[in-house]
Amino acid sequence: MPPSYETSFLAALIQKCTSITSLKQARQLHALLLTTTAIGSYSPYPYNNVISMYSRCGSLEDSWKVFDKMPQRNHVSFNALIAAYSRDSRSALLAFELLNKMGSECLRPNASTFTSLLQASYTLEDWLVGSLVHAKVVKFGFSNDLCVQTALLGMYSNCGDLESARKVFGPIVDKDVVAWNSMIFGNLKNDETKEGLHLFAGMLRSGIVPSQFTYSMVLNMCSRLRYFCLGKLIHARIIVSSTLTDLTLQNSLLDMYCNSGDTRVAFGVFSGMQNPDLVSWNTMISGYSEHGDGVQAMNLFAQLKKIYLLKPDEYTFVAIIPATGTYLASDYGKSLHGQVTKAGFENSVFVGTTLVSMYFKNGETDDAQKVFCSILDKDVILWTEMIMGFSRLADGESAIKFFSEMCQAGHKIDSFALSGALSACSDLAMLKR
Repeated sequence: MPPSYETSFLAALIQKCTSITSLKQARQLHALLLTTTAIGSYSPYPYNNVISMYSRCGSLEDSWKVFDKMPQRNHVSFNALIAAYSRDSRSALLAFELLNKMGSECLRPNASTFTSLLQASYTLEDWLVGSLVHAKVVKFGFSNDLCVQTALLGMYSNCGDLESARKVFGPIVDKDVVAWNSMIFGNLKNDETKEGLHLFAGMLRSGIVPSQFTYSMVLNMCSRLRYFCLGKLIHARIIVSSTLTDLTLQNSLLDMYCNSGDTRVAFGVFSGMQNPDLVSWNTMISGYSEHGDGVQAMNLFAQLKKIYLLKPDEYTFVAIIPATGTYLASDYGKSLHGQVTKAGFENSVFVGTTLVSMYFKNGETDDAQKVFCSILDKDVILWTEMIMGFSRLADGESAIKFFSEMCQAGHKIDSFALSGALSACSDLAMLKR
C-alpha cells in the first residue's frame, strides 16, 4: 500500500533536518515535528535527526534536551550526541559520561562511538584519556577499523606523542589521504618538519593524491625550513595537477613567498584571491614591511581600512608599525599609535613592544616609556626591548635600571637582555675613563 499523506509529510520533515543550519529554523522545524501525531510511533529515528540538526546549529543544550526526553534510544542516538560533544572543548568531557550511560542501557559502543571519543580526547589534548580510549578500542576489537585508526593518529599527534602515532600508522594496510595528513600534521605541529616532508614524499610514492590540506601543510614546512625552492616546486605541482586552491592553501602560498622575500609573486597570489581574509592581508602587509617596502605596506593598510567587513587586529598593527621605520614617528607612527588606542589594543604587549621599538628607532624615549608603563602584563620581550633600546642610544644608566627592574619582577633573563645590559656596562665603563 502507498504510504499515507501523514507518513510522507513526516518523512519529508525528518529529511529536512539534514539541511538546516539556522537555530531559529531548527526550532521551528522541531515544533512542527512535535505537532505531528505520528512522531511517537517512529522509534528513535526522527529524534536522532533532530539531535544532529541541533548539533549542526551549535546548540548542544537543545541536542541534550531532545536526547533526554527520547522514549527509546539506540546506538545512533548516543553516537549523535557524543559526536556533538566531542567537537566542543567546553563539553568534550560529557562525551565520556555518555559512554557510561550507554553501557547502563545495555548498548555496546561501536566504531563511530570510539571515533568520536578519540575526537573528544583530541579536542581536550588529553593524552591520558585518549590512551584509555585506545585501550577500550583494543578491548572491543576495533583496532583495524580505518576511521578509528585515523582518529587515533589525530589524537596522539595532537597530544605530542608521535611515537604512539607511528605505531598506529605503520600497520594500517590501506592508508588513505586522511591518515597521511594526520601523520604529516602531527609532525608539523610538533616541529618535526623534516620528518613531515619525508612522510609527504612517502605519500607520493604510495600513489595517494595530496589534498589541499596536504599542500598547505607542506608549504608551511618549506617556509619554516626556508626550503623556498622546494616550496616553488610544490606550487608548480599544484598548478600542473589542477588542484583547486582554497583560502587556507592560498594563505600558505602567500606566507611562503613573503618569507622568501619574493613579494612580487606573493602579491600575484594575493591579487588572484577572490575573498582574502584578514590573515591574507596581514601576511601581505608583513611581507612588504619585513622586506623594506614600507610604502606598499602602508598602501595595503589603507586599502584594508576601507573594507567594511574586515577590521585590523593586533597582527595587522604589528605588521604595519615597523613599516614606518624610514619615517619620523611624528609623521606616521603616532597616527598609528592613535589607531591602536582607538581599536582597543593599547594594553596589548604584542602591539606595545612594536610601538616601543618604533619610538626607540626615532630616539623618542619618553614616548617609548609611556607605552611601556601603560602595559600591565609585561613579558620578557617587552623588557628586553626597553633594555636594548636604551643601550643602542648609549643611555647605559637607563638600560641598567630597566635590567635591574626586570630581575626584581622575577622574569627569566634571556641572552638578548643580558647582551643589552653588558653593552650598557661597557658604555658606562668607557665614559668613566
